[in-house]
Amino acid sequence: MKSYRLPVLSAVAFAVACGAASNPDVAAKAGNQQLSTARLAEILGQSQAPLEKDVARSIAELWLNYQLVGVSAAKGDSLNDPKVMQDALWSNIDNIRVKKFYDAVSAGWADKAPGTDEERYNSGEAFAARHILVKTDPGATPEQKAAAKTKAEGILKEATTANFVALTAKSDEPNAKERGGDLGLFGRGMMVPEFEKCVIAIKVGELSKEVCETSFGYHVIYRSPFKDVAAQFAPIAKQRNVAIAESTYLATMESANAVKIENNAAVKAKAIAKNPFGYTKDNDAIASFKGGKLTAARLSQWVSAYPPQSQIRPQLAAAPDSLVEKFIHQIVRNELVLRQADSAKFQVDTAEMSNLFLNFKNDVVAMWNQLGVDPSKLVDSTGKAGDKEKIAGAKIDDYFAKLIKNEVPLVEVPYKVSRALQQKYPYSINESGLDAVIEKAKSVRATADSLRAQQAPPAGAPAGPPGAPPAPDTTKK
Repeated sequence: MKSYRLPVLSAVAFAVACGAASNPDVAAKAGNQQLSTARLAEILGQSQAPLEKDVARSIAELWLNYQLVGVSAAKGDSLNDPKVMQDALWSNIDNIRVKKFYDAVSAGWADKAPGTDEERYNSGEAFAARHILVKTDPGATPEQKAAAKTKAEGILKEATTANFVALTAKSDEPNAKERGGDLGLFGRGMMVPEFEKCVIAIKVGELSKEVCETSFGYHVIYRSPFKDVAAQFAPIAKQRNVAIAESTYLATMESANAVKIENNAAVKAKAIAKNPFGYTKDNDAIASFKGGKLTAARLSQWVSAYPPQSQIRPQLAAAPDSLVEKFIHQIVRNELVLRQADSAKFQVDTAEMSNLFLNFKNDVVAMWNQLGVDPSKLVDSTGKAGDKEKIAGAKIDDYFAKLIKNEVPLVEVPYKVSRALQQKYPYSINESGLDAVIEKAKSVRATADSLRAQQAPPAGAPAGPPGAPPAPDTTKK
């Protein structure tokens, strides 16, 4: 009995609609192709993935998007209608418009300094320090820790601002002597809390009054004066200027538009993250603002548009409500900025749109080639064209079977392509079918576990005589 690990599951983040398929034996449909609950249960049950509906849906979504690529290939449809492409590319288009708007509105932000660089450094906008470490091991005894502390205190008594760099030769940190113990510039939260607290307590240009204990050991610290870091601080200060100005701008915009996150918004956002297109027609408000609202349908679009590697869907579904609400706030800000870009008439020009269209067309052709459904090669075993959609479906099923066995690399269907396909061709995910999948998968998993247990050698049994070949691994193909 084979057991498939399904590493592709962690990368699945495709947006797929829930359909009205009611046959409990069918998990998903794409064009004329069907994914049976029995087959999906076998795939899930033989894997080591959790037997959960969301996991079953992810596999079904992956299969569905591949099959829609096959449908388009069978019809020779490169999805190159300008209206179709423009709708599919909405997030790319909006990103260009927002960048143009931001470039205009943020002009001069880098020079809006809330004080001189030295004043800002001395106030703790960033830190710089040198240190000498007397290391202690995690399992050090109280006596060993006491000895290390005594050694560090001895170095502190000897240290001055003039000889500190020379004394770093006594540090247990690798390459400390070569760097003079320099830690460079760092912001809040970049060092372990105990060390950061010690640095904050030291006046700029002075030494610590006592040694600082952290999980690494005992530190003697010198907080570097501004003159030592002026050149490094200048570009950071400009970055901070932009960050402060942007934060102020967005907060003012949000306040002026009376943004309100609705009750239970986090709960609904998590549900959307699990199944974005189950909410494609849901106009309930997730958040409201002056002159508009963020609907569940619109949030599902935003969630779907994030690339799979961002892992937005699983992270959002598992995040605490407070973080989910921050995410919603960010999406609302995106909507408000887009509205301002509209008012300022920032648009994508002809050359930019042509480039987006060209990349989109190339992506469609790439999908056909990578999945083995080049329209010119859709022939059956006899070399006849026949039913091209059926032939394409079979080729996709063959690729999918190999993918599940980790015999071929994962082909990611870009959101813009999957959106175009979903707007043109019929498809569905059967929620009741997914429930049936989980129940069937439990039986498959139990059988697989039982067979593995029977094939395992008895506890304490010898592995085999010296030089004997290893036993075959029955858990892999």
